[in-house]
Amino acid sequence: MLIQTSSLSFAWGSLAVSIAMGSFAQITLKHTTNLLSVVKERYRAIPWLLLWGFLFLGAMVFWIFALRRLDISIAYPLMSLGYVVVTGLAAILLREQVTKWRWIAVGLITCGAAMVAGSV
Repeated sequence: MLIQTSSLSFAWGSLAVSIAMGSFAQITLKHTTNLLSVVKERYRAIPWLLLWGFLFLGAMVFWIFALRRLDISIAYPLMSLGYVVVTGLAAILLREQVTKWRWIAVGLITCGAAMVAGSV
């Protein structure tokens, strides 16, 4: 029983890491495209592009770890929390303007994810 619990905890942790890495990968990719749009800044995009690849690959690996123990009908809807994280990170790190209505939509996504998580 202890082994099952710890492997289930690892699966939930892997899901959280996958969501976080995937979210940071999206922010990194957006930053990279911003750099590529400025001709004089293109050379600075290379390390950001490599970081994006690392984060994206890491998110995939942890997603696979999560799917080994979690039902996809639970894990996949929880991936929608990435929308919440990306919106928050975009507002903070990229200084994007997020309207009140967009935050309300993000809140609805969070409610839906909480309902899925509560059904476990």
